[in-house]
Amino acid sequence: MTARYWDDYTLGEVFETEPVTVSQESIIAFAEKYDPQIFHTDPKAAKDSFYGGLIASGHQTIGLAFAQFVRLGLFGENGLGGPGMDDIQWSAPVRPGDTLHTSAEIVELRASKSRTDRGIVRICLSTRVGDQEVSRYVTTTFVRCRPTEGAE
Repeated sequence: MTARYWDDYTLGEVFETEPVTVSQESIIAFAEKYDPQIFHTDPKAAKDSFYGGLIASGHQTIGLAFAQFVRLGLFGENGLGGPGMDDIQWSAPVRPGDTLHTSAEIVELRASKSRTDRGIVRICLSTRVGDQEVSRYVTTTFVRCRPTEGAE
């Protein structure tokens, strides 16, 4: 897709990312670095855990969702980073071999009060395995506005 300006987005617009499958190796590698709990790092010990087996870190799940969204190329050079995320929910575990499908819905658009060259886009990223939602969160991003003619 072509990079879009803030002005090009519509409230309620939904984008679907490419699916991504989570492997046991990627779950363990991520968790060993960033979330070293036994139900993320040790398949044998995880069998005796509350989850009954190895599961992905929720942080890995939302990171994969955001990475797949970024790969759509909607922000491109017009994306200017963001101030945060809200309302993070992990509603079901992600297990080795699960394929994640993420929908990204534009839930808020507003002009920046202090910087007229950019706007604020809030996006709800909802990730599913089959029909089961496994995570949901809202991310806020600054996006360049379309330059006005004659502006330098």
